[in-house]
Amino acid sequence: MRFKFLPILLVFLPLSFVFAADDPQKDFIHPMYEKHKPKVIAVLPMDNISLEQDTEVYLYDEVYNNIQTKGYVRISTAAVMEKMRKFGIQTPGQIAAISPQTLGKELNCDAILIGQIEQSGSIHTGLYDAAVVSCSLALRSCATGEVLWHCAQWRAAHRQWQLDPINALINFAYHQKASRKDRVAWLVREMLKTLPQGPVNVVKDDFLNKATEIKAD
Repeated sequence: MRFKFLPILLVFLPLSFVFAADDPQKDFIHPMYEKHKPKVIAVLPMDNISLEQDTEVYLYDEVYNNIQTKGYVRISTAAVMEKMRKFGIQTPGQIAAISPQTLGKELNCDAILIGQIEQSGSIHTGLYDAAVVSCSLALRSCATGEVLWHCAQWRAAHRQWQLDPINALINFAYHQKASRKDRVAWLVREMLKTLPQGPVNVVKDDFLNKATEIKAD
């Protein structure tokens, strides 16, 4: 969704807190998704090529905590990390060297979910000031190795055009303290909206958390 405002109006909104899409949401769903729909998903460690640390942790935690609400069984984090150590994986980028089929067999899952933070930081160019974050997620079948679902998001938060130089300095400090975790969480929720519903009936109670988290064999 794209929001457009006239610059003259934004002068009177110096501290707006909105998420605006500069680029349309990019998503892909395999045409045979229903046929190859997974039940058990392993969320793998997320990558981070931005200059801000820990955003990949926020991405992983948010995906892991929300994937069950889409009707999928998740492999426990401890089981995934144990297998990563077994394979000698020290960075997320090394995961590409292992085939989805091998990961599926080792983790006893139908699909793997990988993700990446591409950008996280602030943009300060004259009158334009924004805190931005971009990330992507991909679900890959362990049986076929094909991408079943992919979604990428790019958002600018706290967008504004500020003519007052003093307020510009105040806003700069404000943006630097903006919660990166909240920005990532918002994007993950938006991306997961495009993920087709899984085969597991979702019931919101404490039992769900225990029933949908399993350990790999």
